Amino acid sequence: MSQGVPECINRSQCREIIIDSQVPIDWALPLYGYAMPLIVALTIATNSFIVVVLSHRYLRTPTNCVLLAMAVTELLTGMTCLPWLLYYYTFGGYLTDQRLGLPSFWCTMFPYMASILPSIFHTAAIWLTVYLAVQRYIYICVPKMVQDHCTMSRSKQAIISIFIVSIWFYAPELFATYNQSYELYNPHINQTRQVCLRIRTALIDLVGNNFYYYSLYGLHALFAHTLPCILLVCFTWKLISAIRVADKRHACLIANKSQPLRKYTLDNASGHSEGGNLEGSNGAVGKRRSSVSESKRVQGLKQNTRMLIVVILLFLVTEIPAAMIFSIHVSAVALRISFIQRHYEVLNKLLIVRNVLIVISYPFRFAIYCGMSQQFREVVHQMLVKRAFLPCTKRPIHQLIRAGKNGNCTTSTQLIGGSGNNVVTALHHNPSSSSDGEENKRVYEWESYQGEANAQHHKQSTIHNSLIQSAQMAQAPTGAPLDSSH
Repeated sequence: MSQGVPECINRSQCREIIIDSQVPIDWALPLYGYAMPLIVALTIATNSFIVVVLSHRYLRTPTNCVLLAMAVTELLTGMTCLPWLLYYYTFGGYLTDQRLGLPSFWCTMFPYMASILPSIFHTAAIWLTVYLAVQRYIYICVPKMVQDHCTMSRSKQAIISIFIVSIWFYAPELFATYNQSYELYNPHINQTRQVCLRIRTALIDLVGNNFYYYSLYGLHALFAHTLPCILLVCFTWKLISAIRVADKRHACLIANKSQPLRKYTLDNASGHSEGGNLEGSNGAVGKRRSSVSESKRVQGLKQNTRMLIVVILLFLVTEIPAAMIFSIHVSAVALRISFIQRHYEVLNKLLIVRNVLIVISYPFRFAIYCGMSQQFREVVHQMLVKRAFLPCTKRPIHQLIRAGKNGNCTTSTQLIGGSGNNVVTALHHNPSSSSDGEENKRVYEWESYQGEANAQHHKQSTIHNSLIQSAQMAQAPTGAPLDSSH
């Protein structure tokens, strides 16, 4: 802390920070002081639970890894801004600021707590959501690329890269300005007041004040808000279209399988060649029954994809308005739009709404997982009753723990959006076992299912004709020729 009139004011290298002039207290007090702490507290509870569930070794899959990283970034977004909101708005720190000025600690720390750190983690959460959409697009639309691009190692590399780029994206703010508190004595009222100043560094002097801020916030509006929303809309539309096509194919497949087939038997034709034909037809029927089971398993992939689509859509519902408000704010300042500048107070209020919109969707993620994933509900239930993830228990956990053959205990978990389907994947107690191979195998099932749906109509007609021909031969009189060539 320094005393006296700072020299930077005379050189126009700093300005006093007056928070009330930037953030309308009549809107900030109810939203920042009361609503946000409740939302953040709920986010901390729900996302912490999600982190505990998804971090278990039996749920380590590429998609679950991304969901885990998203939960962590959302958790950190709320936690980093919570101390400042509690101090300044909930506990009346704004009153102290109006009377005596902002204390030195809060003067130094509030840019990090109110802006920089939450922005870093929120940007990481945005691009993790984009990566989740891209990964799910690969699972559904281009499954041949899964083995190369949707592995645990690739997911971890992508997550680390997103974190690094997000930090780098906001790094200029760490080096361009800093806050410092000064004590100013007013002899007229015989009172000392603390003044919080934002001081520019040589970086801004080097590139120019206007160029720095226009470039910085323009890039933020483009790469942290606009572009991710556009990509999410595109990939979500692709996923919805793919699911609709798959549903139509599955409906046609079920319709063909539900056609009544008569059961034909040959009592007196065991020595004839058509017996072999019937055996082949029965084998075909067995394959059809197997394919029904196969298609049911593939339904899990679509169910998990639907769940992730809901997660992405919820994110878009809150993020698109937030991106629009931020972009309007940047445009009004950079382009000097007179109409918006005349209503700058309204824009400041909208910025408060934008920040609330960012975090309000976080607690709903837990509700989506519980509502759309039976496996997530099972795990949560077992954790609540303190029986979760036990490798061997006297009473097996339904749908989560199955006893293996020969007395070996094998834990089986249905992956939550990770394997690209809902198929139970058995993971033995070896901690080093990887789920990548099982995951790719399940994606191959989806690929074969798509090919099966395309060829099923022709196959069904062939089987049906074969069965009719065999029935006709079975109904021929004993001793009658089965073919005119005999």
